[in-house]
Amino acid sequence: MRDLRGASFSGMNVRVGGGDEGTLGVSLGHGSVVPAARILVIEDSSADVFLLGRALDKQDRRFELTCLADGDDALAFIRREGAYADAAIPNLILVDLNLPKCDGEELLREIRNTKHLVGVPVCAWSSSQSRRDRDLLKELGVVRFITKPSGLDQFMEIGKILTDLLA
Repeated sequence: MRDLRGASFSGMNVRVGGGDEGTLGVSLGHGSVVPAARILVIEDSSADVFLLGRALDKQDRRFELTCLADGDDALAFIRREGAYADAAIPNLILVDLNLPKCDGEELLREIRNTKHLVGVPVCAWSSSQSRRDRDLLKELGVVRFITKPSGLDQFMEIGKILTDLLA
């Protein structure tokens, strides 16, 4: 995530802080009175986070992204520890299945066993096409599995998918 520090996105306010890799907060503003939808993105690829921000920017809704780059930071957020003790509860969580320090499956189990996150829809995304992964995700209560796209047009569709889940 370090290469996103000081990045400028059209229509977004970016702030970086937190642990070693930091958190990325992106506020996508569309001048509406409707409060921003809070999305927790647990993803170690800065390119994927950048493209996700672009995809959400195309939607007619305000978003606030909190991006965590590794499993340890994600666990601290989920457990409300340290810098995340007073973090707002997200409206949606997007988890990459392949993360450093803690895998997505462990995070999904932790999310499902955390009282303050009950009812928060959780999506998983991965480049994996594994049938085992999809079956496991159903078992863990994931509302949607998203295959990470290979093309820009396909990536832009993710913004619509997430917006629909927040409706």
